[in-house]
Amino acid sequence: MSRTSPADPHRPVVDVGDLVARVDELLPVAIRPQLWALFFDADCIQLPMMVPLEGIPAHPSPSAVEAWGSALGAVVAEFGVAWLAFVVERPGAASTTGSDAAWCRSLLDLRESQGLAVRHVLGCSDAGVAIWGSAAPGSATGLGVDGSPACGARAQASPRSLALADVLPLR
Repeated sequence: MSRTSPADPHRPVVDVGDLVARVDELLPVAIRPQLWALFFDADCIQLPMMVPLEGIPAHPSPSAVEAWGSALGAVVAEFGVAWLAFVVERPGAASTTGSDAAWCRSLLDLRESQGLAVRHVLGCSDAGVAIWGSAAPGSATGLGVDGSPACGARAQASPRSLALADVLPLR
């Protein structure tokens, strides 16, 4: 089995196609139920960290999602994250379920409740990766809410180091 080399991790993720391709490189198929947070700077460069939350239930608990969002807010502030995307990994068929829709809604709602710049929620199933939802009109095209380019034209930020275990309970 031959495999192509991975794409440049410093290549900007400027539209939904780029995002699906990036997540497909990282999580090509589902292995177990878990939630992933991916972080991006203002130039749409993925920061070199992904935060998993293992053992997620079939349906999200509003209080647990709010606590997760609050903890992610500390990471966003510390690293100067411009926007983020979530991936709900769950084994099974590619067709979305009521549970998938509930996860998508609760994660997109973190924009309002926690002020997080959530752009997309993706699903990763046995069949691969797909977009489940986007937060704003135009976000699927890579444009901001007001139609302006979503990514700036400045030098890439260098986040300060932070022990994620100090902020989030990781296993």
